Amino acid sequence: MRFLIKKIIPLFLAIILLCIGSYGKANKTEDDRIETLLILKIIDDKENLDSAVTREMFSKMIVKSTEKKDEIVGVSLESVCNDVDNSNIYASYIKAVLEDGHMFTYIDGSFKPKEYVTYSDLARAGLSLLSYTNDDFRGNQVKGRNLKFESLGLNENINKTANDVLTKRDIINGIYNVLKENIKNTDEIYGLKVFPKLIIDSDKELNPYELKERKVTGPYIVDKNFNIEIPFDINKKNVFLNGVKSNIDTVKYDIENFGYSIIYLDLDNKYVYAYTEREDIEAPIRVKKGYISEINYSAKNMLVPYSVEIDLNKYMIESEDMKFAFSPRGTFKKDDYVIYLCNKMNDVNKAHLDEDGNVVHSDEDVNVYKGSIINVFKYDIIKNIN
Repeated sequence: MRFLIKKIIPLFLAIILLCIGSYGKANKTEDDRIETLLILKIIDDKENLDSAVTREMFSKMIVKSTEKKDEIVGVSLESVCNDVDNSNIYASYIKAVLEDGHMFTYIDGSFKPKEYVTYSDLARAGLSLLSYTNDDFRGNQVKGRNLKFESLGLNENINKTANDVLTKRDIINGIYNVLKENIKNTDEIYGLKVFPKLIIDSDKELNPYELKERKVTGPYIVDKNFNIEIPFDINKKNVFLNGVKSNIDTVKYDIENFGYSIIYLDLDNKYVYAYTEREDIEAPIRVKKGYISEINYSAKNMLVPYSVEIDLNKYMIESEDMKFAFSPRGTFKKDDYVIYLCNKMNDVNKAHLDEDGNVVHSDEDVNVYKGSIINVFKYDIIKNIN
């Protein structure tokens, strides 16, 4: 028997957009620029636009603006530099921007992840994305980059200079401007290289709304009879198990041992995403079962949950879909027995979300999270399968 559960499609599977026609030809407003970066998953929300952004948070925005956007997650198996170890939820993003030269370490080898991003940081990262290197600037490198950044018009809508600390709004404007710009010494627009289905309107503005909808279906609960029809050929390159490249035989082996698998199908790119209760150290996703022991809400808004405890394991609630699912109006309540998919990248991380949903850090074990919730289901969906 096939179970098609009409739940949300997890964000990590794909950018899922409705094709709603032309976005218009007029110059984009600030709201349009923000919406563009939300659709492209470069930013996670449009909150706190006037707050400063830390270097670690900025590293994620930059990676999401590159061709590595779908490859990198926060988990890292090793320390990145002397003040960023593998417990930092941004560790892999920081490692990527350092390797690619988009950001830098200081003379003492530190990254200073909690310091705020300056105009010069943005200029360096933006020009690096456009393939500019140190060799393009003689003498005072910082001054040279800032001048180049301005001469290209990449500072449009940013009223800051040199060492000024930037707001989230400033960084959104800067990245948007970079996406519209040509790669150094070419006629190729950077945004079209990273997001091939993106459209540039006749007025040279970004139009993300013409992106085609990605046909992702699921979740399917598949039992030992492998009761699912996959409408494309399966090979060694298009099967993922718990977030790691695998093969269909291993998926079937897990189904035989655990009784079921949660499967999504990406019909557009012909990928199979399977999730089981297998506990691999390398796998970034896990499937677990348990009782909801506590749902924690913001003191400022008792309708908005920011974390959940399942069998005393604490998980972040980051997506809007999961916030609703655990809200008083949602499906899941305290004492419900559930099966859930979670991101386990924070297993050793002592970062947590405060009551306002902001990431903070602590050395107290009580604040250790086991990851973040991706999707959750009533246990009834699997208890009767054969």
